[in-house]
Amino acid sequence: MKNKTPFSYRIEEIGSCSKMNQKIKWEIGFTKKLPKDYHPGKVGRTIIDPSRNDTYLLKEEIGSYSNGCCRVYRALYSEYMEDTAKLVDSGNVTLKVINRKIHESDCLELQRRIDASIEDRSYYTTIGIKKAFATEDLSCVSLPYMSQGSLRHILSTRQDKRLPEEFIAIVIKKVLAALRDEVHNGLLPRAHKTLSAGDIFIHTTTGQMLIRLAYEASVYDSEKINVEEDIEEDSNEEEAGSSSSAFLSPKRIANWGAAPEVFGRENDEGVGPKSDIWLLGIMALELAYGELPVSTREDLDRLIKKLRKERRFPRSLKNMLIVNNREVTFKKAMNLFKRKEEVFSEMFEIMVRKCLAKKPKKRPTAAQLLDSYTTSFTQKDMERFERFVLNAENNPVPTTN
Repeated sequence: MKNKTPFSYRIEEIGSCSKMNQKIKWEIGFTKKLPKDYHPGKVGRTIIDPSRNDTYLLKEEIGSYSNGCCRVYRALYSEYMEDTAKLVDSGNVTLKVINRKIHESDCLELQRRIDASIEDRSYYTTIGIKKAFATEDLSCVSLPYMSQGSLRHILSTRQDKRLPEEFIAIVIKKVLAALRDEVHNGLLPRAHKTLSAGDIFIHTTTGQMLIRLAYEASVYDSEKINVEEDIEEDSNEEEAGSSSSAFLSPKRIANWGAAPEVFGRENDEGVGPKSDIWLLGIMALELAYGELPVSTREDLDRLIKKLRKERRFPRSLKNMLIVNNREVTFKKAMNLFKRKEEVFSEMFEIMVRKCLAKKPKKRPTAAQLLDSYTTSFTQKDMERFERFVLNAENNPVPTTN
């Protein structure tokens, strides 16, 4: 018989999740509307896995998912040992938490993603799930803790939002390996569907840096999100970029930047490994330029069409979207006599153009891209990339010399 005594003081101290959520329901009048300050769990509280008696102490909010309905925390995981009836601290994990009584549809979507996910393995490049469990009111998913968050989040903290090409090569190769070996593999290859810089997570420990790809249930926004602003942002995007000052949100790039055979469809028709390869090309542009200066899908299509025709990729994408007039056309004609500036390597540009082929059958597989994108990186490159990730004002990225 299990001795559950060690948990009695914890339950008394933090209060049950059901009581906390009853209070929330009373405050919002039993409606489905999400309060501005709603949290399904709060920092300092402990969530108990009732099936195993393991505990998760919420230490820090590190992100969210599903427009803020699902909150994401760094949690201290303690495993319950039956033989000693004690809890053993087992390090930090990432814990996704959602109230399934208030957010039924979002919870069902999370469960679908859990079912489609892979189990986590330390040697995988893809982030799998460690455990999934439910309390009386909450659905929870435990994931490996990735200390530095997503690559998009890391770049958002830098003055120059772009990633140097030698670092892009490291990221692209890691992502391609994950797609080839863990997502697109098997007799019935799966699709990632949301591939972007927001799905690439980085973890640093002493003398080691891990780059892993979030997939299905392990996907989340690696930053705190204001729910009301996020909903407003979605409505603005539906107006096809009516705001003259804002570009389409990078957080929704998998939607507005989807492959031609997928864009605008309400179901998964057309979704597959080749639509992932298109998103890989979009992601490469996002990393190289920091932001895609497009306000509508038409802008993106026009931009990609021009990139396919250009001899070399430009330093900036904004000028490519200027409406042609006599002055611009004259300047363009004069530029034909000038040697194009080499901003990126030819190998990088060829890779991006292959990914952004209009017809899916003309796009290569992840395995073919790994074979053809032969740029290599050394341990020194990895160390420089780690310095970039950990960079602060007083800790500049070292030079290549």
